[in-house]
Amino acid sequence: MGQQGAEAANQASPLGQSVSEILSSVRALVADEADLLAAEAKVAVHTLVAGVVVAVAGAVFGVLGMAALLAMIAMQIIESGYSWPAALGCIFLICSLISATLVFTLRGLISQELFAGVRGELRGGARSRW
Repeated sequence: MGQQGAEAANQASPLGQSVSEILSSVRALVADEADLLAAEAKVAVHTLVAGVVVAVAGAVFGVLGMAALLAMIAMQIIESGYSWPAALGCIFLICSLISATLVFTLRGLISQELFAGVRGELRGGARSRW
């Protein structure tokens, strides 16, 4: 009986050890996946921040470029013999026309069926149009 108990202890020990090794391997796999997920999240955040910085810089330089273009137009108007108020009035008219064009373009995009459907669902009623 003593020999059978020793054999049972030898068999139980490798089985317990195998289960312990499997559990430690699963823990290591979960830890590796968590590290990989954290690294991917860090790269995604860095990419997002870089994208926002580039977009803002592009917008700023675009606005500065448009301001320079409008200043050149105003200077050409003044060199043609018109007064400062006339030149600034022309620039104002140009800016107003561009703004109106952009507003109507945006309104056309909003009135598409996709946005109208979402708007109707958010209001909780039937689809309504502007």
